[in-house]
Order: sequence, then C-alpha cells, then structure tokens
Amino acid sequence: MRARYALLGHPVGHSPAPAMYEAAFGALRVDADYTATSVTDLELSNAMRRIAAGGGGNITLPHKRRAASLLDVPTPSVARSGACNCFWGARDGSLVGDNTDIGGFLRSVRRLLRDADTRLEGARTLVLGAGGVARAVLIGLDEAGASSAEVLNRTRLGAVEMLNELRLETLQARVLRDADEAAGHYDLVINATSLGLRASDPLPLDLSRHATAAVFDCVYGREGTAWTRHARAAGLVASDGLEMLVEQARISVLNWLGVEPPAGPMREAALAG
Repeated sequence: MRARYALLGHPVGHSPAPAMYEAAFGALRVDADYTATSVTDLELSNAMRRIAAGGGGNITLPHKRRAASLLDVPTPSVARSGACNCFWGARDGSLVGDNTDIGGFLRSVRRLLRDADTRLEGARTLVLGAGGVARAVLIGLDEAGASSAEVLNRTRLGAVEMLNELRLETLQARVLRDADEAAGHYDLVINATSLGLRASDPLPLDLSRHATAAVFDCVYGREGTAWTRHARAAGLVASDGLEMLVEQARISVLNWLGVEPPAGPMREAALAG
C-alpha cells in the first residue's frame, strides 16, 4: 500500500518540502507520496494521528511546540527543545516525534567549519535570535561540546527566558544587551532569526564590525542569502540554511523508513522548488 506523508503548518504553500521528499522517495524507490497541508491549532492533533497511521510527517510553523505536547513518545531531542518537527506512528499505535533540526544543524555546520579549518568542539559562538530555531542551535552546540554561546535577540527578556528553559549542560551561554557588547573573535556566528526571508529585511548583523571565522545562516535562498553574500564579500566562510534543510529531512526519512536518502537529489529538488 502506498505510504502517505505530509507537512503540517500554516501557511505551507511556500514550502519546498513536497518536492524534496518526493525526490528522496524516488531515489530510494519507495512507493510513497508527500503533501503539504495547512491546519489550525485545533486541527493539529487529529491531523497528526491520521497521517501517522499511514506513514508520518513533518511539522512547521506555528505548530512545533504544540506538536511536542501531543506526542505519546517524544525523543530526547523533543524533550530538550520542547519542539517537534517530525512524527510517525509506532507499531503499537503510539505517536512518536523527533526534533531533526538539531541533527540537521550539527551536520551542516560541521561541514562549514571544516571549510573554515576550525572545529565546533570548544568553539566560541554568537547566536542571533531566541525562537525555535535558536533553541535547536543552542542544544546542538551544547551536545557538540562548543565552549560558549553569546545570544543576541531583539528583546533581551525573550533570550533570558529561553536560556532558563533550556538548562544547557556544558555550554556557557549568556545574553548580550546589544550588538555593541559582542566583542572579540568568534569561531562561528549563527543567524537563527527570520531576517532574510524577505528581500526588504535588514542584515541580521553587520559582520564588518565583528571578527569571526565562519558564518551560518539558518535562512536559505536560491543563491544563498543577502547575509551570506555579505559574509563572503568580507572574505568569510559562509553557508545558508539549505544544507540544514536537507539534512534534517534526511534524518526524518531515516526515522520513518530506517534508511537515509542521498542528499544530492533532495538538494536539487529543494532549489528547484
């Protein structure tokens, strides 16, 4: 029987996920399809259980935290982050969920840092933002053994609340008052805000005022983002979030099918989509 997978969120019409996952299923020769469905908060629980019965799915904004609360079996990544972006049904009918953003971030940023001839372990980092993506980034940095993370957010209180909730284990994290307080050399600067989604957005941070080895933008674009182009013009190693998108999707497929698809077809489909 043909397996059914879906992306749940609101809105979802802009997402390249269906093309990307269809490419993954095609590469693995799996009889499955993938659709994007817009759902409200009230519709989410029934939609997740219906879809999980036929395969599984993904969760996007604004439902990631709500989805985590609906699971029967959360993975440790969900428990730590309080967010779920991948779900499926267990044999006993339980609803299982994961946060693949954490693994997707770690895979892609490690690749970036190899190009910059540095390592994530022991790294001094600057993280912009305090939303769901920033949570995944900070947990990833904590798990990977980064030394420190300074957090810069539009509202300082939101960042303070985030760090209090995360309870990081070894990562030394603190919230900055403003961009002027960011000082010294960073091994990695990460944009975990939504700045860059719109052409009219300002740059998340003027890199000409800060010393860093590498720049990672969780936002992605067909030819990178304005911020990654700004970084490369300054001679920095930079990557946008396309690789993170592909890698978290590969982990999702691994959760569903027990096998990981090749990255190439998924990357090409995401760009085309």
